[in-house]
Amino acid sequence: MQNKTKATATLAASAFLAAGTLPGISPLTNFITPQAGGIFLNFLNHGFIAATIGGLADWFAVTALFRKPLGISYRTEILRRNRGRITDAIIEFVEKDLLNAENIMETVREENAAQLLVEYLENRQGRERVHELCRDVLKELFAKTDSAEISQSLAPILKDEIKNLDAKKILDAAVKVLTNERYSRRILTIFLEIGEKILKSPHMQEALQKKIAELLDAYEGDSTGRALVLSTLNLTDEKVLGILNENVEQKISETSAVLNVKGIVEAEKAEAAKNLLESFTNFVKNSAATFDAQKIQDEFQKIFADKFNIADYIKTWFDVNVRGEDDPAVLEKIQRQYAANPQHGRIMKVEKVTPVWYSPLDKFIDEKIDEFIKSPVQQNKVDKLIKNFVENLLAQYHDQIPELIRERLEKLSDDELTEFVEGKVSDDLQMIRINGSVCGAAAGMFLYGVSLLVEKIMS
Repeated sequence: MQNKTKATATLAASAFLAAGTLPGISPLTNFITPQAGGIFLNFLNHGFIAATIGGLADWFAVTALFRKPLGISYRTEILRRNRGRITDAIIEFVEKDLLNAENIMETVREENAAQLLVEYLENRQGRERVHELCRDVLKELFAKTDSAEISQSLAPILKDEIKNLDAKKILDAAVKVLTNERYSRRILTIFLEIGEKILKSPHMQEALQKKIAELLDAYEGDSTGRALVLSTLNLTDEKVLGILNENVEQKISETSAVLNVKGIVEAEKAEAAKNLLESFTNFVKNSAATFDAQKIQDEFQKIFADKFNIADYIKTWFDVNVRGEDDPAVLEKIQRQYAANPQHGRIMKVEKVTPVWYSPLDKFIDEKIDEFIKSPVQQNKVDKLIKNFVENLLAQYHDQIPELIRERLEKLSDDELTEFVEGKVSDDLQMIRINGSVCGAAAGMFLYGVSLLVEKIMS
């Protein structure tokens, strides 16, 4: 229940009880003795009358702050009539007390701004918000960048570089990398992992089982003896496939173990690894020797010159991978598919590619934040920087605060200002009415008691 409702209920109850305890008409006279009842009723009656008067007086006072109670205009509507003086007092209070520059700086100096920043970054999702802020700033910057102009500037440079490519040097460099023991081990391991995945794929298993069935049928032929051997050993298609898978997986596992072994190893494993790497190295060198580097280079440059628009490629790459826009090629493909089968599909939103700079930017920011959190020297510098910034800001703009407040208050009409203030304080002011009724009742009963006592003494 709001205080206004409580205050109104208290006033109504006081008036009702004041009328109900009048000695001449009170129903309580039927239940109490005349002498004691008369004193008791008078005691209550004086209290409730005083409570009613106190409640009415305070209701009038509270209402007079904002409007005309009972239509009485004399010294009411205090807020409206004294608006200018109240506005000046508010501005003076804010300027000289509440937002005094020295008071603000005193509070700021007491705080460790750098520690507050560390707390924000570590425990209040500050790190994530810094990521978002930096991303938004760069996205806005890239959005204003002319990708067509960039592509036109870079295209001639890239064309010249491609024309000057030496395929023989590139091939030699690739062979050198591939035959390096460190990279060879990694490449062979990747090949083994890929091979194992291919072997376990449903399509490969189905093809192997089909081929095994053909081989078993060819082996069995019309020979009863061979059929008996296969039946005795229970060599079904599935069992032979299982044996094959098991053997291949074991070989892959053993080879991976040989390639990835570290430290001091057995001579047998070391020799096996050496032979495997030598075989791979010979394979790479022999394969490279069969390539006609110059022919490959000529074909590549011809295709590049005739069919490849490098400026468009750079622009599209920039728009998709830097700006994070929709890939036009994917969007066009979806639209073609929809146009071909409009009844079986709908155009879906193209999944945007995460800009290539997101991850490096986040990593850079995290490194700088971690460095700041661990460095008292940096924190001390930031603390001084923030405090100096606030002090300079106050010195520059503190005089504008009163004008901003005045401008804001002057935009409000009298009715709007009254409604605004009343909405903020009215409920608290209603306690004055309740207290007025309570204090009035206490005062009325007390004064009646005093008058009764004096009357008894004088008589």
